[in-house]
Amino acid sequence: MIEQKVKFYSDGLVLDGAFFTDEHNSNPALPIVIVCSGFTGQKNIHPERYARAFTPRGFTVFGFDYRGFGESEGTREKVLLEEQVRDIAAAVAVVRQRADAEGRKVVLAGWGMAGGLILDAYRLVEGQVDALVAMNGFFDAVRVQKALRGEHGWKAFKQFMAEERQRLALGGEPKGIDPFDIYPLDPVSREYVFTELVKAPGYGVTSNFDFADSLISFKPEAHLDERFASVPLLIAHGAENDLHPVTEPKSLYAAYPGPKELFLLEGGGHTEWMLDDNPLFIRFSGHIADWMLRRV
Repeated sequence: MIEQKVKFYSDGLVLDGAFFTDEHNSNPALPIVIVCSGFTGQKNIHPERYARAFTPRGFTVFGFDYRGFGESEGTREKVLLEEQVRDIAAAVAVVRQRADAEGRKVVLAGWGMAGGLILDAYRLVEGQVDALVAMNGFFDAVRVQKALRGEHGWKAFKQFMAEERQRLALGGEPKGIDPFDIYPLDPVSREYVFTELVKAPGYGVTSNFDFADSLISFKPEAHLDERFASVPLLIAHGAENDLHPVTEPKSLYAAYPGPKELFLLEGGGHTEWMLDDNPLFIRFSGHIADWMLRRV
């Protein structure tokens, strides 16, 4: 796989990106696929994993690091979803320039949290993306928080937010918070994060209260409108996903106003199968590649 590094800007910050192609099988007639990481993700994890899956089939793939991650500029260990949406929009602008020069289309794909981020980003880049792929995402943060925490856990989390907001309003110093106290993981996903993802150079993040506010305001499903009416969407999701329940892709499918397809991966949870040689990942990525060949 050939990597062509690219530097681009988002809100004045230099972000680190790269185009990936296969040395022996690059098809300039196929679309360029932008693969966006999920929460705390980095270019060298899932975007490159999908690049290794898609480039042998002739696709060009673009991956990048959000501000504050990898080699991108920005405040370290800070996640605000609205900022990541703008980073995705900046990536689209860069890829669209190359696609126009080469007469190609653009597919915008998001993994995990980015499955919803790409929907919010499309509202900023309407007309610059030809298809969308939401992979194992969620589309209403409060709905998912309630599902993960249960009613008592959700009330406790709201109480924590009220107390922390009051402490900060009265002059208290901001403090680091375990991001997975704000965005809880199911047991299987937690094991994957702390056995596989931590192996990636530079992986790790400490969150803060701003992320909690950003997360509970995240509801891309509510912002779907006529701008999406002609944009094909593939919703690909693990059928046994305990982190982002299968009710999420089904709800998005019902709400999406444009051409759409729902693919549920039998036997797939959220992320434990995200390994290059795992049969579930091979099936999942293969279905996405086949869909792009058919629809884009």
